[in-house]
Amino acid sequence: MRALILLSALVVCGFAAPGGAMAQAGPPPLRVKVLLASSPHLDATARTRHEAMLQSLSAGGSSGGWFELLPTGLDLAEFEHCTISAQDTRTCASRQLAEQGATGATIVVLAGGAGERASWICVGTGPQPSSPDRQFIRFDLNAALDTASPKRMGTRAAAAGCITSAGAESGW
Repeated sequence: MRALILLSALVVCGFAAPGGAMAQAGPPPLRVKVLLASSPHLDATARTRHEAMLQSLSAGGSSGGWFELLPTGLDLAEFEHCTISAQDTRTCASRQLAEQGATGATIVVLAGGAGERASWICVGTGPQPSSPDRQFIRFDLNAALDTASPKRMGTRAAAAGCITSAGAESGW
């Protein structure tokens, strides 16, 4: 009887999985509505690479990630205009979030630059950034997407920190 109970416990815990691998479960990914708004001056390749960077943070991505990325329902063109407006880009995005009625964990990532001169400004629905030093990052986009680059994990962590700090601004 004890052996049967032990065997049942091993199966439930994953010790008896094929190959002897133990099942691993971490915390569930954070559910967050994210809109990536790129500068209209970026070429299609740079825009695609910024999108790939964001998707690398998604739990559904091939390298795993921190977030379950959800659609925002926001008007992208207004936020893209913020990336080139004469006023402060963060203030512009914050105003647009309010005007479009964004609530909860809604984050806009304002992406600029390409290659070694990429940047993100992460804006939440709050009146001011919760961690201004974490909500604006500069990074090498090429290294961030290169799986062999020693900068990749640090850059992904900084990008995740940008989004989570904007989430804290949004009242998480």
